Order: sequence, then C-alpha cells, then structure tokens
Amino acid sequence: MRRRPLLAAGFLTATLIQGTLQGLLIWTLRHVLESFGTPQDVALGSLLGGALLILGVWVLRSFSSFAAETLSVHLAYRVETESMLEVLTRLLKLSIRFFDRTSQADVVMASYYDLKGIRAVTLEVGKAVLYLSQLAGLAAAAWMMSPSLAIIGLVSVPLGVLPAYRFGLSITEAARGEREAVTTLHQSFHQVATAIRVIKVNRGQAQVVARAQELARELHHHLIRQAVQKGMARLLLEAVSGLGLALMLVMGGRDVASGALSWQALLGLMIAMMAVYSPIVGLVQLYGTIRSVIPSLDRIQTIMREPAEIEDQPGARPLPTAPAVIELRDVGFAYRDRPVLEGVSATFHRGETVGIVGPSGAGKSTLISLLLRFYDPSRGGIYLDGVDLRAIRHADLMDRSSIVLQEPLLFMDTVANNIRFGRPAASIEQVIAAAKAANIHDEVLAMEQGYDTLLGVGRGARGISAGQKQRLAIAAALLKNAPILFLDEATSSLDAVSEQRVQVAIEHLMAGRTTFVIAHRFSTLRKAERILVLDTGRMVGFGTHEQLLTICPTYRMLWETQGAPPVFVSPPAGALMEAADG
Repeated sequence: MRRRPLLAAGFLTATLIQGTLQGLLIWTLRHVLESFGTPQDVALGSLLGGALLILGVWVLRSFSSFAAETLSVHLAYRVETESMLEVLTRLLKLSIRFFDRTSQADVVMASYYDLKGIRAVTLEVGKAVLYLSQLAGLAAAAWMMSPSLAIIGLVSVPLGVLPAYRFGLSITEAARGEREAVTTLHQSFHQVATAIRVIKVNRGQAQVVARAQELARELHHHLIRQAVQKGMARLLLEAVSGLGLALMLVMGGRDVASGALSWQALLGLMIAMMAVYSPIVGLVQLYGTIRSVIPSLDRIQTIMREPAEIEDQPGARPLPTAPAVIELRDVGFAYRDRPVLEGVSATFHRGETVGIVGPSGAGKSTLISLLLRFYDPSRGGIYLDGVDLRAIRHADLMDRSSIVLQEPLLFMDTVANNIRFGRPAASIEQVIAAAKAANIHDEVLAMEQGYDTLLGVGRGARGISAGQKQRLAIAAALLKNAPILFLDEATSSLDAVSEQRVQVAIEHLMAGRTTFVIAHRFSTLRKAERILVLDTGRMVGFGTHEQLLTICPTYRMLWETQGAPPVFVSPPAGALMEAADG
C-alpha cells in the first residue's frame, strides 16, 4: 500500500468518512426524534426537515461507502498483480536446486492461488479500517447519549473477542492442512493431464479416482473445520452481545422510568449499540479470514526470502568470447548430502564435440548443469581459460551458451517468437534463415498462419510433433548463435524419419561450436572427437571411440548393449587411467 500512496490515502479517507457518517447518522436520528417533543408538538415542516437531514447523511454515507469499496478493490487487485510479477521475477532468479526440490503444483499454487491471499488480506485491511471507523463513530454517539449505559453495552464484548484468538489458531492449522490437500489434489490433476496414456493403458482410472476421493475427504475435513471455528467465534460474540443489549435495556428502562433519560435517547442508544456490534462481529470474522490466509502468505514469503544460490561474486569477470579451454579439476557434487559426481577431471578445447555417456543415474545431466553453472561444485572447480567459473558473470555464460533438451518446451507464443526466444530482437528474415537451417521452414509455411501460428495449448493454439518441436528448438539455438552448445539426447524420443531430419539440423547447429552431447543412442555420437564415460558419478574413461572400445569396459558394455558387434580385448595395465588422464 505504501507503493500506491494516493490510492491508499483516497481509500482510507473514504473509509473513515463512511465510518464517521455511520455514527453521525445515529446521532442525527436521536436529535431529530428529541426535537419532536410530544406527539402534539410534531409539525409537518419539522418532520420534513428532519427527514431531509437524515436522507442527506444517508446519501453521503452511501457515496463514501461506494468510493471506499471501489478504491479497496482497485487497490487489492493492484497489489495482487504487482505481487504476482514480484513472485515471478523472484522465481526466475532462484537456483535450479529450488525447482528440483519443489513440486510443480507447489510452484503453481504459490504463483497464482496463494497470491489471491494477498488480495484477500488487502481487502480485509480495508474492511478493518471501515469497521474500526464505524466502531469509533458509533461508540462516540452512544457515549454522548449515555456514558454509563454505553459502558454496560460494551463491557461484554471482550468476553466474546478474547476466545476468538484461540479459534484463530485452529483456523490457521486447518488452513495449512487445506493448502497441502489442495496442492496434492492439483498435482493429481496435473498427472492426469500429462500421464493419461499410461493411466488408460494400465486401467488405473479407479486408482486415480480413489486417491482423489481420499484427498477430497481430507480437504472437506479441513474446510469444515475452518467454517466451524469461524462460526463458533461469531456465535460466542453474538451471544455476549445479546447479553449486553439485555443489560442496557434493563438499566436504560429504569432510567426512563425515573425520568433521568428520555425514551428517544434510549431508542437511539439501543440502535447505536446494535450497530456497534456489527463492526465488532465483522472484525472477528475478518480475523478468522486473515488467519486462514496465513499459510498462503507464509509460502509467498518463503519464496521471496529464498536465497539465490548462484549469484555473481563481487567483481565478476566478463566472458566476451568463447573460451579456448574448459577444464574440470577434480569436480565433485552432492545433492542433499548424496554424492552425484566425484573426482571428475578433464580438459576440452574450443570447437571440440564431446560426447557424455554412461548408464542411467551416472551423473551426465548433473555434469551439464555444472558446466552451465546451474549448480556450483561441492568440490574442485570448473575453469574457463584458467578462470574459475564462479568468478565469471553468469549472464555472460548464459549468453555464450545454447541448449537443446530431450523434450523441448514450447512457449505459448507464435512460431516466430519461439524461435527468437534467445534473441528477441531478431528480424523475421533471420528467423526464417534459422528455420531453413533447422529443416523446419517448409513445415512452418504449411501451418495455418505460418510463422504467426500460435503454439502450445488452449484456444487457437496448435500442437506439433516431437520432431517439429526438436527442430524449432534447434532453430532457436541456431538463431542465438552461441559458441557453446549443450545437447541433452535431442533425438532419443524420435522415430527413424524424424531422427534423420533432426540429426541433419543438429549437424548444422554443431558446426564451429564447442559442443557437449549427452547420448543414450550411440548413433548421435558419430561427430564426437572424444567421449567422456561416467559410471555411478565417476569418470571411468575419456578418449576416442576406438580407444574406449579397447580400454573402457563400461563403454564397451554400453556399445554392445545397443547391438554393436562385441569386442574381445585385454587392455594393457594402466591404459584406462592413461586415457582418462589424456
């Protein structure tokens, strides 16, 4: 609210005026009634004048109420949208490790649904100001009518307000359970959308529904618990408020009988006190709403306070060109105290194509992540032309790097903008040239809107094949024209025809670049000058294809597993380590 001072000031002013006029309305009513005197003294002119006065106050209160409500909604949505952008900006700055340990459903919940809590709190702050101003105005009006009776009416309020604090703690606990259940349920829907084929083939619909029913029951329990706790707080407060009114009526009636108080004053006082209880009940309900939103606000705060593990060191050095030498020196990495890589040492040269192979879980993708500095090594270091990677500006490293993943992601945007994602200022002529080099141009022209065709999901969007996705990703990498290229098994999920088309595009992409290729199918390694072999996080071989067939049992086993003819050799003693060193 401090960021929008004029909007907040207008909202608070309108709210305070509304609350003040609420008390003034009761005072005016009492004043008009007292001016009438006895029924014989009531004149038509006085009656009309009093009615117009009350109408004027009522209209002003209505206009201030409209202004306060409109400004509060405007302020709440402004706060929500700006907070959404802040959370998005923060998420983009966080390290890959954060996303590795956080479910997609949790990120979606925090990025959208939890942010609704900020809107709710902003609106509730507005209501709190309204209720407090109403309470102050009405209490002042009641005090001016009869201080002693006003105290009697208000003394019972703490009896209902104090227990509301205890109910609030239970509401927050139930809200945390609700959020967890909703997150898990959201994840179940995400799994249905992404794994529907597996579910249908295994006839797992009943299992999915049973799990969803279990989560729905848990969610229902937490929602009912919150509703009961909020209802109990209001019930208790209304009960003691009724007790206060009863006491006021008894004591006030005695004063009227003795002549110490007029019946008009007692009527106005009773109306004022009944009106006083309304904002008090509203404040208690508001408190319950805020307590239920706390888990969402906590999650947003956790994201905003999450440290960005990968940050530039003070005085980080630029990376103006592609490094001539990339060196791994005894690199080790552990994830959650579990070693993933240990003692990896190797040297790569500019323009070289290096294959990275190994069994599943050997650490291939982790090695790529370290080279891109998505993580920092737990031990050892990576050096570019002798400079520690941690001392180089990360933005420069990203500018000098391109990556094509096994399952490339298309953004909900046009074909042209997907291709120019790494180089947004590129002209359409440059986009087309990249598409031609990636062997996808003719297929783009065959789409309904050509390069303006919307990709992704949703209304008006078009889905495309896996091979077309790969070639669009390759076109994007070609357009970015970065000197360091990472290919994470870019053809493993394709059929033979698509693989051939993608492979041609990849060969265009690799030309003149330092390329690291993670490969499960050895057909993608035919252009590799050297191959690094990993097994359970350790480098067990580094050399040419022919060398590794001779000296590296792991590589030979992988080669033969893919249907290659077996190689029967007995490597000389020390040859394996010599190849690894070399």
